[in-house]
Amino acid sequence: MLSIILQILMLASFVALLVLVWRVSKRPTWRTRAVIYGWGASVIWALLWALLMPIWFRGVMDSRTLVSTFPDGTIAVAFLFGGWFGPLIVVGISGYLDRKKSGGDHVG
Repeated sequence: MLSIILQILMLASFVALLVLVWRVSKRPTWRTRAVIYGWGASVIWALLWALLMPIWFRGVMDSRTLVSTFPDGTIAVAFLFGGWFGPLIVVGISGYLDRKKSGGDHVG
């Protein structure tokens, strides 16, 4: 039961991270910063769930449950090199919807 709750928390925290990036990208002139800060936050998120959480639950769970509950360490490296895709997609979709709502791109 604890492993299911932890997996739900992992997914919910990732969705919360993307929502936070979306909210930050709504501020004027913060689109690029939202992608960069979102990338950094996703790397920290991956390190937390791939390295720190298994260490914290080592005495509570057996090794088989730890392996099935938490991702392996390659997710941290994947987020280090490709973790900016998620924030970039969220910021891109947000910008597209803002332009669509305002009536398109026009100067002046």
